[in-house]
Amino acid sequence: MKDTEIKENTQDAERQKDKDDQEEPADASSDEDEYDDIEDDDDDAMDEGEEPATCLFCAEIFPKLETAIEHLDVRHKVNLSQLKGKFQMDQYSFIKLINFIRANKTSAEQVLSAEQELWQDEKYLKPQEYEPWLCYDYEALKTDAAEAQPTVAELQQRIAEQSRLLQQANEDMERMRNDYKELLQKVHGDSDSKVANNPVPRNNPNLDKEYFNSYSHFGIHHEMLSDKVRTSTYRSALLQNEAVVRGKTVLDVGCGTGILSIFASKAGASRVVGIDNSEIVYTAMDIVRKNKVQNVELIKGRLEDTDLPEAKYDIIISEWMGYFLLYESMLDSIIYAREHHLNPNGIILPSRCTLSLLGYGNDTLYAEQVEFWSDVYDVNMSDLRKRSIEEPLMEVVDAQFTLTEPEQIANFDIMTVDLNYPNFSHSFSLKVIKEGRLSAFVGFFDTLFELPSAVMFSTSPNETPTHWKQTVFFIDQPQDVKAGDVITGKITSRRHKEDVRALSVDIEVFGKKHKYMVV
Repeated sequence: MKDTEIKENTQDAERQKDKDDQEEPADASSDEDEYDDIEDDDDDAMDEGEEPATCLFCAEIFPKLETAIEHLDVRHKVNLSQLKGKFQMDQYSFIKLINFIRANKTSAEQVLSAEQELWQDEKYLKPQEYEPWLCYDYEALKTDAAEAQPTVAELQQRIAEQSRLLQQANEDMERMRNDYKELLQKVHGDSDSKVANNPVPRNNPNLDKEYFNSYSHFGIHHEMLSDKVRTSTYRSALLQNEAVVRGKTVLDVGCGTGILSIFASKAGASRVVGIDNSEIVYTAMDIVRKNKVQNVELIKGRLEDTDLPEAKYDIIISEWMGYFLLYESMLDSIIYAREHHLNPNGIILPSRCTLSLLGYGNDTLYAEQVEFWSDVYDVNMSDLRKRSIEEPLMEVVDAQFTLTEPEQIANFDIMTVDLNYPNFSHSFSLKVIKEGRLSAFVGFFDTLFELPSAVMFSTSPNETPTHWKQTVFFIDQPQDVKAGDVITGKITSRRHKEDVRALSVDIEVFGKKHKYMVV
């Protein structure tokens, strides 16, 4: 716009001079020559009249814009030609970029790290005030041919990113298909077929066979029963709330050795039915008889396709929690029991579970579990390093290496939770409480019995250890942190599409996405 005004003013002056001198009209060729002369004079005037420009990222002022552009490249590593090639920017995009930087006081690092145009909003076409940057002809910027050709590493990175996006899209589509199947089965399903009316994939008997067999072994029950925190909390929840339990019917889902059924009977329940599809239930029946518990009946079978002695119960109790709370997906069966076997105004124990995350840094543990693979008896096995990170470690961690405050990332009300519970995302902001080298994030859960005499237990590193331990998510490149820092990121959980009892967990932090499989 300024160039046009200058040219028009100069031409008006020339015409006025011609009129005053009363010169004879020139021929067409003379007019063209004069016009060329005017343009040349105009360019010279522009060269002599360059406006000073202030750097986009610091307070330094330069006599002309070209010098400021060179300064961006040398001092701030921001090359406008490279930006043009990276984002395929036109004149309007550059104007938005300038106004975006000015409006938000954006740093050079933020511009360089951007993976997409953060300045796309049309509001950035309107400047705060005039400045030379807005008049520069960015269309004239040349992109270096060599730079325009991506390197092999860059191409591989792009391919990997596209593959990740494609995989995510496939997973999203698969979840949509499953949701659609569930909807169809609810609308058109055969009411006489309990399997057809319950489309949860893990309830396939063939898929569950190995799972239930694992609970037939003595060792796993010894581990659970000897977990004093777990077992004593369940006993306290029932025996300290006899007024709630007395005279009520109780359904114990996944009864195992029958210990919770016996606790419920001692708390005054009128009738207790326990169900488990593991062979251990036959031993549990002997235990009930040996202890002369008259009002407890145990049944072997899958809840989803077994006829119970009574259709509805006043209380449903179960110890369904797995590693990282959700592993094993046994909450599916509790939801089924709630929808099909809970009386109106009935209750479920436990009532609520929460899942939390914190930052952690134990160099010794990281060396033992991750760096170990760099030198195994003088053999480089670093190819297994990635696998060691992808599979979270279940470990009782030392609380002294906790580097951040914990943050709750999920809250499950067992009376309202639905089958989509494994699929959630949470953007976290973890406040660093002491200096250290953060090499992992630790997940733990709390279990609450919201009763008149409320009880709860926690699997936090700061509490008495349980057989659930904690879930340690190592990161590829540990980061130095100091007190007062805030670590921001995002954690995403999904039901694994192949192993339906497992979880796929992503943690995006420090500019990188880490993928894990909780198994």
